[in-house]
Amino acid sequence: MVRPRHPTPLYPGLDRRAYGGLRHGAQDKLIDRFLRWTFRRPPRAKPGRALHEGEWLPMQPDYNQGEQPLGEGGMGIVHLWCYIDNNNRIRDRVIVKQVHPGVFSWERKDMWRDGEVGGEPREHMLSNKVYENLEASTAGHGKFMTECLGYGSIRDPNLNIDWTTGLMAPSAIAGYKLYFEYCPFGDLRNAIIRQSNAGEFFHEGFIWMVFEALAECAVAMTKDPIVHMDITTSNVLLSNNDPQRFKIWPTPKLSDFGSARIINSSTARRRGPVEAMHPYFTPPELGVMRGDWEVDGLKVSHRTNVWQIGLVITCMMRLEFYLPETDWRTGPSSIHPNDELHFHDPNQRELHPHSFQHANCNYSPNLLALVRQCMRYDPARRPSPRALLQRIQARIPGSCGGMDTYTGDRNGSIPWNKTEKLRGLKKDNEWPLGDDAEVVDVF
Repeated sequence: MVRPRHPTPLYPGLDRRAYGGLRHGAQDKLIDRFLRWTFRRPPRAKPGRALHEGEWLPMQPDYNQGEQPLGEGGMGIVHLWCYIDNNNRIRDRVIVKQVHPGVFSWERKDMWRDGEVGGEPREHMLSNKVYENLEASTAGHGKFMTECLGYGSIRDPNLNIDWTTGLMAPSAIAGYKLYFEYCPFGDLRNAIIRQSNAGEFFHEGFIWMVFEALAECAVAMTKDPIVHMDITTSNVLLSNNDPQRFKIWPTPKLSDFGSARIINSSTARRRGPVEAMHPYFTPPELGVMRGDWEVDGLKVSHRTNVWQIGLVITCMMRLEFYLPETDWRTGPSSIHPNDELHFHDPNQRELHPHSFQHANCNYSPNLLALVRQCMRYDPARRPSPRALLQRIQARIPGSCGGMDTYTGDRNGSIPWNKTEKLRGLKKDNEWPLGDDAEVVDVF
């Protein structure tokens, strides 16, 4: 049930936090402003992917009532805009992410390229680095992540001295926009929910497919080097299939580099601000408890990405979009305390060996063993990203039931009743190219 929107005036001196920490009325006002925004193409667009000139309008999700964004997060709002031709047909689509980082994060030099506050956002820079690394490795492998197409609408908070308090105070709500490719099949979190509702487990081939895609991204992140810090089931998106490989399933793409960091000495030794990651997907190196690091002396590395990848794959094998072993971080635990994942307790730092798959599943020993290695507490016992990718690719040919090379029937189409298909996954028919547009009514 979507909660009703009740926009209230914005007060820059009061509304200083990131979007997720604002009062609901302020969030509602920012959403209202966002959906009324007159679309502008990014002034700093990615070469080779220029957006059409013409009328772009915000689309209305058919599962929402009234004007609602496509999604919300801790740092901002995302929504879909479509380019509409003279016949009211959709000709292009783009996701716009309105980021409201709050005054504190805005002023941090590590949020921007070369420390230039108000310049190129870090998320744009790191997204493009990983995409370029994927393409440099193998042409076309940029498909494994959502492509960032540009940025713009930089809005400075305009800090000035408040002479009544002597402190610096903002006179505007800071923000900027990022532009991303649209993935029509949603995210892995919802795919897990659909499979669970249908009472059917994922085909092992699809799990290997996602595993490989995330490992490819992990290898690409070793080259700069980058730690993603937010690899979750919600941040793996599903897009159009590759007709040459794993044609039966949508292509998984890693998204949301908003929390990503360059692994320098400060990041590796956790010398910056203590920032809590997603509580259900926190690796040992990033675990926070009572406002401080859960375990002293740990270092962030490329193997931090590997741990989170292992957890995402475990969620798929368990058919749970997050594991209850981790929910003690946000409130009363839903399972026995002895089964919780506590990094500060030497006896509870890893999942029990039997808990990597659903009790009624029978995934291959190779898959289970590799995922368990990824989730070792000690980073030195986890495979490196490259070793992980090599092991995955060595096992795919004999573990996917031929789905990696399956290209459909004699006509090249996938039969509607093919049992290996994902459950509840519709065709790209909510806002398909060439269809009549249904726009958000904000007037």
